[in-house]
Amino acid sequence: MATTVYGGDEINAIILDAGSYTTRIGYAGDDFPKVIASSYYGELQGDDDNNNTPRKIFGEAINVPRPNLEIKPLLKESLIVDWDAALELYQYYFDQLKITQPDQPILVTEPIWGEASYREKLVESFFEKFDFAGLYLAKSPTCVSFQQGRPNCLVVDIGHDSVSVTPVIDGICLLKSSMKTNYGGRFLSNEIQDYLEQKEVVVEPSFKIKSKTPTKYPDPAKFETKDISTTQSFVDYQKQKIYHQFKEILEVPEKNTTKESPRLFELPTGQSIVFDRFKIADSIFDPAVYKFNNEKLAFPPCNGKIDIDQANEYRPLKRVRKDDSNQSTPAPEVDIRGLTQLITHTLSTIDIDLRASLANNIIVTGGVSLVSQLTDRLYLELSNNNPGLKIRLHAVGNSSERINQAWIGGSVLASLGTFHQMWVTKEEYKEAGVDRILNQRFR
Repeated sequence: MATTVYGGDEINAIILDAGSYTTRIGYAGDDFPKVIASSYYGELQGDDDNNNTPRKIFGEAINVPRPNLEIKPLLKESLIVDWDAALELYQYYFDQLKITQPDQPILVTEPIWGEASYREKLVESFFEKFDFAGLYLAKSPTCVSFQQGRPNCLVVDIGHDSVSVTPVIDGICLLKSSMKTNYGGRFLSNEIQDYLEQKEVVVEPSFKIKSKTPTKYPDPAKFETKDISTTQSFVDYQKQKIYHQFKEILEVPEKNTTKESPRLFELPTGQSIVFDRFKIADSIFDPAVYKFNNEKLAFPPCNGKIDIDQANEYRPLKRVRKDDSNQSTPAPEVDIRGLTQLITHTLSTIDIDLRASLANNIIVTGGVSLVSQLTDRLYLELSNNNPGLKIRLHAVGNSSERINQAWIGGSVLASLGTFHQMWVTKEEYKEAGVDRILNQRFR
C-alpha cells in the first residue's frame, strides 16, 4: 500500500501570503514568490457578449480603464473581506502556476489578530474550495522569525493597513503582549492626499493625460485629458498608486528637528511640487503631528491594544515573584501610540526574563519600513527610552526581501524535512473538525 509522506525533500509545497496591498504565491524552497499580485480585483458589469453577469478581473488587467469597471479590495488589515473574490483570485493564480493540488500541500500565512470565527472560515474555505494534499496556517511573525533564523524575537511589521509589534518565543507568537495600530502605509497615503488637497493641487492619473506642459507649483498645471469613461473607484485606485510613488521619496527626520528637507515631486499632470518630506514621514513616530484638514481622511485615535479571541494561546513559563508592596504606579493610559511607543510598551509588558533577549532581536519588516532613515531614528529612540536594555535592530537591506519577508519565512518553514508532520489533510479535517484542528494544530 502506497503512503504519501509530506516531507520537505519529497514535495514542493505552495506558500500563500496575502497582505492588504499585495498577495504573494510561490513554491516552498524558492527565494522569492512566483506571483506578486495586487490585493484588489476588478468587477466588470457586463461584457462584450451583452452578458449582464458581473465578471471578475485579476492581475495587471485591472489597470486597463473600462466603463463600469469597479475596483474592490480583497482584504482589509490582512483579513479577507471578500471571500468569493479572494478564493477566485487564488484559483486564478494556481491555474497560472499549473499547480497540481492533490499532489501538493499549501501553507497560508495569517495575521495574529484573526478572530476564531475568521480562522474557522479560512480553514473551511480552503478545504472545501480547493483540493490540496495538506494545509497549514502559519502566523506571519512566526514566518518572519524563521526567515531570520531567530526563534526568540520581536517582529515589527510596518505594512499598508497596519503596524504590528509581536513577541515571538520559540517560534510561537505571544498574542496577549502583541499590539497593532493603523498608522501604516494607508495613513501616509491619506496624509499625502490631504496635503495636496490643501495646496489645491490637481491630481489626475496617468491614463487620463493626453498632453501636458511642465509647470512648477504655485503655477497651475497645464494639461489636456483624454475622453475616457471610467468609474470613481478605478480613478481612486490609480490615484493611490501616485501616493505610493510619493511615499518612496519620504525621509524620517531626527527627533525634534526644526530643519526641513524639501524635495521636488512631479505629478502625472506635468506639475512639480516642492514638499517637506520630513513632515509626512515624522507621523510614523508621532501620528498626532500631522493635522488633517479633511476630517474624512483622518484616522481615529489608537493606542495599539488589541482584543484577540483565540483559544489555547501559548504562554511561556514565568518565574514566581514575591509580593512587592512597593510596586510602581501603573502608567497612564495613552490614546495614540507611534512606532517607538508601541515597541516600548510591548517590551514593558513582556516577562522580565524574556525582555533582554527580545530587545536584542527586534526584526523590522514591511513595505513602509523602507522609508529612508526610519531604522536609524527607531534605534535612537528605543535606546533612549530603554536605557537598561541593549537594543539591536535587524532589517534586511534588500528591499524586495524586506517586503516579502513573511513569504520567504513560510518558504523556509515548509521546506524543512521535519515539517512533514505539521500538514493537516482533508481526511483529518473531516474526521477531527475545524475546532480541534485550530486548537491543537494551528496555534
